[in-house]
Amino acid sequence: MGLVLKSVAIPVLAAVLVVASTPPPAVAQDIFAGFVVARICLPYASRAKTFEGTIRAARDMEFRRPAGDRAPLEEWASEVELISKDGRWRLRIEEGSVEQDGVEVYAVTCGVSSRQSSSRELGQVARQMVGRSPLWTQQPDTPWRWDRRTVRSQEYALRIDVTETPGEQPVLAARGFYF
Repeated sequence: MGLVLKSVAIPVLAAVLVVASTPPPAVAQDIFAGFVVARICLPYASRAKTFEGTIRAARDMEFRRPAGDRAPLEEWASEVELISKDGRWRLRIEEGSVEQDGVEVYAVTCGVSSRQSSSRELGQVARQMVGRSPLWTQQPDTPWRWDRRTVRSQEYALRIDVTETPGEQPVLAARGFYF
């Protein structure tokens, strides 16, 4: 009798623990933003994935072009915007030359945003992603920006940040700068 009880109780207890440990939907959605940045944006910003490979990875996570966007995607496009299957998340992938500290650098950026997530929530997601890793630094005057320490800092820089432009949705982005 004791063996039968153990064989039933263990799977039932395991199922209860799995259900009880599942985060509520809002938390799960915020974790989704971190998952997108980790799986799509960071590999792109660090050049482990190409522009096209990043778009393929986004499509694998069921991102697609917005319904109203009928313009053909140019062969040499330098930016694309995708939306999640449920329409909640926007993913913007772009590359090109930008000016930073008076110097023109090549930058690649991949950012995720949502009307339902504040800059504070996205900042908390970024903080969870970075954790207490000594590879990421944060300056006191830039609370929502983390810079990755790199061996060849004179050649490239990698950053995770949360930006909020007036009138726009806050964006959690991974950025790579190549000098």
